[in-house]
Amino acid sequence: MSVRLRLLVLTICALLLGGCGLRFAYSQLDWLLPWYVGDYVSLDRTQKRLLDARLEARLAWHCSSQLTAYSGLLREVERDLGGNEVVGAPILDAYLQRGEAFWRVLMKEITPDAGVLLAALSDAQVKELGEAFARRNDETREEFLEGTPDALRARQIERMEKRLRTWFGPLSAAQRSRVASWSAGLAPTTEAWLHHRARWQGALIEVLAQRQAPDFESRVGALLLEPDSLWAADYRADVARNRKQTLDLLADIFNMASPAQRTHLVNEIAGWAAQFEQLACTDTPLRTASIGGR
Repeated sequence: MSVRLRLLVLTICALLLGGCGLRFAYSQLDWLLPWYVGDYVSLDRTQKRLLDARLEARLAWHCSSQLTAYSGLLREVERDLGGNEVVGAPILDAYLQRGEAFWRVLMKEITPDAGVLLAALSDAQVKELGEAFARRNDETREEFLEGTPDALRARQIERMEKRLRTWFGPLSAAQRSRVASWSAGLAPTTEAWLHHRARWQGALIEVLAQRQAPDFESRVGALLLEPDSLWAADYRADVARNRKQTLDLLADIFNMASPAQRTHLVNEIAGWAAQFEQLACTDTPLRTASIGGR
């Protein structure tokens, strides 16, 4: 699979300045299934060619029409964070919403590809996909739910500290204490997150059982574009609360940051912006690695 494709998944994390702590990447990853289908299902030669051709066209669209906007947003973030002593959570929320808008554009663009690629699956492959979902859900459950409450909390804190170190470098004792208080204040959503993920996967398998129906593409599109429509009200409220808690954390970590940490952060943002600027293209399609040659 193309390195550039996996970069698309990481793009939003970059735009959110460590917002993978919102579990954005984990919850969204299955929704990129049209491009990761080769990781879930054994494809035949014709399907691999179809996937490569669709991926080639979509990457050409992405690098020519999206990457400049990504880098532009990151340059704005770079200027704002480099020129302000104090940043509030609402500023970060505004950037987050713009990053989410980019994601929605991407999902809308790949919907027709999803319809074509997923309609080409056989009954055996749909069964294989369901089994892959179940297997990966078991692995995820083990990673995020097995252990004592204290152990799970410690792992959650370490994951967030690791993400923050990427952007800020080593954290101070005060910053680490703030991460611990953030973790303690989160609404527990992991069980519900896994439940809703499995529910979304089940809905997809049901749609795939009728993949020759005239409305197949629109039903796939609904799952891609409105996955949270399946969320229960209490889970939606908890996600919103945790989102606010995480934005407050990111603002506080920035406001507590030393000059060296702020320099580290601005340099990281500038580095991402530069990568997107270098990848942006206008008339040269991106070449992708063959799925079958992984």
